[in-house]
Amino acid sequence: MQQSRYNKRSNFDELRKNEMTSRAGFGWEDGEEERLLTMRVEKKTYEDIAAELKRTIRSIQTRLYQHVCKKVESQESTEEEMLLKYDVSQEDLCEFKKKRDEHQTKMLNRKRNSRYSRSDSSRPYIPYESRNVNYDIRNELNVLRQEVRELRQELRELRDS
Repeated sequence: MQQSRYNKRSNFDELRKNEMTSRAGFGWEDGEEERLLTMRVEKKTYEDIAAELKRTIRSIQTRLYQHVCKKVESQESTEEEMLLKYDVSQEDLCEFKKKRDEHQTKMLNRKRNSRYSRSDSSRPYIPYESRNVNYDIRNELNVLRQEVRELRQELRELRDS
């Protein structure tokens, strides 16, 4: 029997079982990014930062690279200053920007039939940059929905046995 896509366990579910990565996939709380930046200035390794924030090493790197790009693109700092400040290699940042640009291009080119695709839709256009404002809430809600589905399945199995 093939599982529905809604019943599949995500990689985040497995990561969250481990105490070291128990916050994997959850939105960043106030102060977490500042702690990351402070620790990186103090020359802490990605592994140490990930362990303290209970996230994956990759998410720590991604958040740091996003911060560097944001500061450079808003012209608050030069790329060289940011690379030195946070001990980031030029190659790693270039690879991140390349993948980010590929992903953004892919998303912009994707033709998706939306239920709001009618021209008389009253739903306002939300710029891409603003769409993740409620990401944390949606993420928590989806986790809870999955847990409810799993509990219902267990209940059905108990009733059937």
